[in-house]
Amino acid sequence: MSISMISLEYEDLFTLENLERIKSITERLEIAPFVKSVNSFLNMPKIITTDVGLEVKDLVEVFPKNDEEAKELKLSLLDDKLVKGKFISEDGNVALLMVETVKDIEDEKLVVELENIIEPLKGQTLQVHYFGMPFIMAEMSESSWKTMRLGIIAAVTVLLILFFCFRSVRGVLLPLAVALLSSIWVMGSVASIGRSATMMISAIPVLMISLATAYGIHFISRYYEERHNLDPVKAVNMTIRDIFVPILMSALTTMAGFLSLTAAIVRPMTEFGFFTTMGIFFAFVLATFLLGSFFTIFPPPKIHKKFSHESNDLVTRLLRRLSQLILKE
Repeated sequence: MSISMISLEYEDLFTLENLERIKSITERLEIAPFVKSVNSFLNMPKIITTDVGLEVKDLVEVFPKNDEEAKELKLSLLDDKLVKGKFISEDGNVALLMVETVKDIEDEKLVVELENIIEPLKGQTLQVHYFGMPFIMAEMSESSWKTMRLGIIAAVTVLLILFFCFRSVRGVLLPLAVALLSSIWVMGSVASIGRSATMMISAIPVLMISLATAYGIHFISRYYEERHNLDPVKAVNMTIRDIFVPILMSALTTMAGFLSLTAAIVRPMTEFGFFTTMGIFFAFVLATFLLGSFFTIFPPPKIHKKFSHESNDLVTRLLRRLSQLILKE
């Protein structure tokens, strides 16, 4: 069961035309297969005390037949504390409909179905507002996909940077492969335990592009340096020996930071921290063992000269100047 609320604001709600529109919307919602019940000021019960006890009547026993009767109904309802400020606004120009829907319908579909009923029947409204968890979840789902599209922009940017740094197809694709595989494993884990991709979880692939790619860059850069003087297998062994602990410590500290989010009370934040921690662990495993295995089996035929100790390109010269300044200090 989920509750949705719809408010419709008119310049003057209590005209015969506008009341008929509210009545049509209420009746149309009541017969919808996904709706369990609808409450509005037109179909609410009214409990009154009598000499023999309590009596339940319709709040609006007779529907108005003209604008005059509509105005009389307005005055009557504005005197009712159970309705005023709850199902109609203080000035009597906003009506609220409370819709109880079944569970077995997707939020996105429910939102579309409700809007398809309301929009053609609403008439000359000033404003229509939709509230409730189905609308929140549908909006979050849409925002999630927009966030995930940012991953494409991030990936293209990283591709350009990697090509500038490594000047090879492998140097470009392998760090991104680490980010892509770790993202797939994380999102697969989310789906396998029955969780939905919330707006925060959908940001994890974009985050993995920066974090996981960095681990891959560390490994490949070190490997290219070792490969200038060693055969492929020894270069891989030396690379793992030299960068395993630095990458591990970097991963552990990052994991600890995101794992602290699991202490949050807000569930989406907790899930984000937990699954991001998983993603960083996956990235660490892939950056060290997958890349090591790949370069052992498929060593690059040629290493760009910029990775040799004799390199004298612009970046190398700048770094040498910077190191000299630091050493002088």
